[in-house]
Amino acid sequence: MAAPTLTPEAITALISDRNELSLRVVPGAKVEKAAIENGALKIWLRTAPEDGKANKAVLAILAKLLGISVSQLEITHGQTARDKRVRVLV
Repeated sequence: MAAPTLTPEAITALISDRNELSLRVVPGAKVEKAAIENGALKIWLRTAPEDGKANKAVLAILAKLLGISVSQLEITHGQTARDKRVRVLV
């Protein structure tokens, strides 16, 4: 079975009723990419997880994928973890 196409609509379909999106982050990857795996969004970052740089990179990538501004996103859970929840403020 083919992986779901990564479109803003496909990502939006993963957002809960509480306007939160659960995602898994892989910092320090060789290539930055994003995919839907096992019904969840997974983002690979080149950025190392230090001083909040990876969190900023996650929000920037997610904003670009959704076609919204970074100010419309807020990490609500998992500031220092690979598993995060991001509130989408629209």
